Amino acid sequence: MKRWHSTFTLFAWVAFVFCTIGCDWGESGSVSTDLIHIPATASTVASTPAVLPAIAFTDTLVELGIVSEGTQVDVVFSFQNTGSAPLILSDVSTSCGCTLAEQWPREPIQPGGNGEVAVRFDSRGRVGANRKEVFVVTNAVPSTTTLVLNAEVIGPSTKE
Repeated sequence: MKRWHSTFTLFAWVAFVFCTIGCDWGESGSVSTDLIHIPATASTVASTPAVLPAIAFTDTLVELGIVSEGTQVDVVFSFQNTGSAPLILSDVSTSCGCTLAEQWPREPIQPGGNGEVAVRFDSRGRVGANRKEVFVVTNAVPSTTTLVLNAEVIGPSTKE
């Protein structure tokens, strides 16, 4: 029994020594935080002017007024990159299947550059007041901009 205990103790010490030698306890393998750049964090958004894109829409609300049921209405939202870095639109989605985001720039918009988001509203089966939202996701701060379409859809029985 004593021989087993001393063999185990010797093995444990040898394993400990190899692990200690094999492990690099120094800082040589660590990554410098200088390589990591997150332009918008809780502490830097308000205090540090960073190189960021910014999106500014000409209009974020479009009043379509009265629309006859069954018609499709095309709307174009124009915007400009008012920031100092390229603007990327990563996604454009809508709040309802009756509204479709048809076109938007897939390439980066340079600072000072312009672009358009084309949307189509289908009024079939939508009699009454309608508020449809379009969500534009970008690399700007804030990352999501909401665009709104309002329409009053009238059907055959509501037309005067």
